[in-house]
Amino acid sequence: MNPKKITTEDEKLIIDWNDNKKTRISFKDLRKNCPCATCITEREKQSKDFIRIYNQSQISIKNIEQVGSYAIKITWKDGHSTGIYEYSFLRRLSDF
Repeated sequence: MNPKKITTEDEKLIIDWNDNKKTRISFKDLRKNCPCATCITEREKQSKDFIRIYNQSQISIKNIEQVGSYAIKITWKDGHSTGIYEYSFLRRLSDF
């Protein structure tokens, strides 16, 4: 499953997929589920009841780059940029 087009609108990542489905993922959900090693380790240390509070720069996207033919890399306004979001991961994370 590959995207035909990726855009942003109203703090959501909007993906038009090559199977003609369109999905949306909030920036907050993208950041909360960042797949980088640092974020995964940090999430594993927290209890299940922990509620993370983000400031605006942590959930605002500065740049999106394509990584090969399988993923995108998001640079957040706070400088965090180590997460590689594979297309299969984005598809599972999206709400239809």
